[in-house]
Amino acid sequence: MSNSLSDQLLKAGLVTQNQIDQSEEKKQQQKARAKSKAKDHKAGKNNKPNTSRQNQSKPKIATPNTNKPAKKGGSDLAQFYQQRNQLERKERETEEQAKREAAAHRKKVRKQLRELIAEHTKNDEEASVRFNFVVGETVKYLYVTEEQQQAISDGKLSITFMDGKRCLIPPEIGVQILALDNSKIVINFKDDESNSH
Repeated sequence: MSNSLSDQLLKAGLVTQNQIDQSEEKKQQQKARAKSKAKDHKAGKNNKPNTSRQNQSKPKIATPNTNKPAKKGGSDLAQFYQQRNQLERKERETEEQAKREAAAHRKKVRKQLRELIAEHTKNDEEASVRFNFVVGETVKYLYVTEEQQQAISDGKLSITFMDGKRCLIPPEIGVQILALDNSKIVINFKDDESNSH
């Protein structure tokens, strides 16, 4: 049983082969002393107190020596876990920092898009001509004036969306919007004749 335990400790790296050999030598010496005590006891020598004190002190000495390397191994293991935890913590912090930076960048781009669209919107609140257009498979519409309808057809105005509203913008602004966020929808009829009203 002790051999299998020592083998396990050796494989785990908690003790060295030299420490196992020393431990086995001490065990053999203790067994030899125990046999000699038994012979002395049978012969009538009664030196129990002295030998028991010696036996008690020797295991105490042997125990710390065998435990010290195990503690060192344990501290190495603890140090390894501590280093691993520090690395994992740094990785999590780096990921969280990257997420925060990406969120800040998206927020900045959204703000720029809102300002750009709001500044260049050509919508007329009094427009009465319904202009239909297709986005994906959905037909959408926008009220425009007759001049705006002609400008859209000629490619002089583009359509985009901001906060759920359809906005008329110059095509140059549409190019800037796509440069900031290429996932944004910008409809320009001069480029795509299939989307005409």
